[in-house]
Amino acid sequence: MIIEERNDNARNVSIACIEFSGKVVWRVNHLPETWWINVNRVTLNQVVLRVFQTTTNPDVVSEIVLNVRNGEPVSVQPEPECTNGLLRPFVYVQGEAEFNTVQKFLEERVKQQIFIGAEYLEANDLVFIAYYIGQPGNFTNVLACFSRTGELSWSEEIGTNLKGMGIGTFFIATNTLFFVKNKTELVTFRIV
Repeated sequence: MIIEERNDNARNVSIACIEFSGKVVWRVNHLPETWWINVNRVTLNQVVLRVFQTTTNPDVVSEIVLNVRNGEPVSVQPEPECTNGLLRPFVYVQGEAEFNTVQKFLEERVKQQIFIGAEYLEANDLVFIAYYIGQPGNFTNVLACFSRTGELSWSEEIGTNLKGMGIGTFFIATNTLFFVKNKTELVTFRIV
């Protein structure tokens, strides 16, 4: 398992490879970027990290490639993604036209005003939206699931007391929804 560990207080990220038994195979603590970085994908031979070049535009990124067996940086092109059915949400930042569309939809469906940004994904006749409510420095990240007709199936607070927006707060792989709740609990739902 490849794990992205985030320390909010120190604003530091480390990447670890852990066996299912819990044994740590390797951990990388000192990355060129300490905070604006995350795991983008894992292939058979590589861990590809996405480095955000600016805090105002999540589309401006570069990549760092690690050897999946030892965590050492490698200077080769990233391998293409494996075809494991991994689905990642689209990221919309406040002020973009797409964000305004999602904001209007959520105002109509859940009667909440959203801020900062949203992540949007359609899969298996369902629509998943992670969004932020609250006040600056005290945002709450909510993940909601809607039918294609716009009916709310369920919603859950997955992060509280947040200072800003996260990227990649959920994803879907092999018909299973994955997210981390309150930075401590890995939650999965089978999509049927």
